[in-house]
Amino acid sequence: MILSPAIATILLFVAPLQGSSTRSLCERALEHYRTKDYVAAVNTASQAVQQDAGDAACQHIYGLSLAAVGRNSEAEQHLNQAIALKPNVGNYHYDLGFVLYQQKKYDASVPVLKRAVELDGENLMARFLLARTYVSAHRSLLLGNFSKLALEQLNYVARKNPRFPTLHYHIGLIYSNDGAIDKAIWELKLEIQYQPSNAQACVALAELLLKKGEVEAALEQLQLAENTAPSVSLVHYTLAKAYREQGRLDKAIEAAEKSVRLDATSADAHYLLGQLFRDNGQAERAEQELELFKKYQIVNP
Repeated sequence: MILSPAIATILLFVAPLQGSSTRSLCERALEHYRTKDYVAAVNTASQAVQQDAGDAACQHIYGLSLAAVGRNSEAEQHLNQAIALKPNVGNYHYDLGFVLYQQKKYDASVPVLKRAVELDGENLMARFLLARTYVSAHRSLLLGNFSKLALEQLNYVARKNPRFPTLHYHIGLIYSNDGAIDKAIWELKLEIQYQPSNAQACVALAELLLKKGEVEAALEQLQLAENTAPSVSLVHYTLAKAYREQGRLDKAIEAAEKSVRLDATSADAHYLLGQLFRDNGQAERAEQELELFKKYQIVNP
């Protein structure tokens, strides 16, 4: 699922803008943003803020537009200014949290997203992103109960909208990480039922099925993933593992070679291919792949 900031009517209706020219500029900036003309949105919102720096809505759209063109430090500044001017607008907090999350500033995004949820408990995107941030930040924030915290948010979203994209995939990952394999499998199957094109969910489910020795069921999921995402290295890497479990070395090598072609820097794929060549009696090629494994393990630890 591609997360996105909130584009809300609050820009126009939270409070009257101070002047008609500022209102017009803010509306134009919003329209540019909605049509993904982000450079024009930045330029127009900048003019609005210059005319009235005390307008929260203009600061908000300016911050979003700056983030869209990669000017994240400035974006944070203006989103924080919007919050300072209108501290009880939940979407302002969500959008700042989103910008922080996109930069992998997980520690900083947690309190911002928590506030967004406090202000608007029905903002399912905020709850979903908060859950993902708990998972991403649990080591640095020393969150021993991060699974519980994340599941509280995700289960709320599930009650409100069980078809929320990638929701059950992320619930499944948490259960898998906690060792609750049967629960993880249930959630991943739900995800695929609701979102059949989610190749990540198919691969994750296949991995769990392989661990349970259900190779045929795993291959079924991987073939679905291959149809949906034929250019994703991980799909072919996992296919190679499944074929290896079946003893079909030729098919396993073919899949592993495709995985390496799609992502030549994948240490795991080179290691698996090296093992497969070794199992197939191709010692020289096995050695070549294991050398590449060592090389890329250093580059991508």
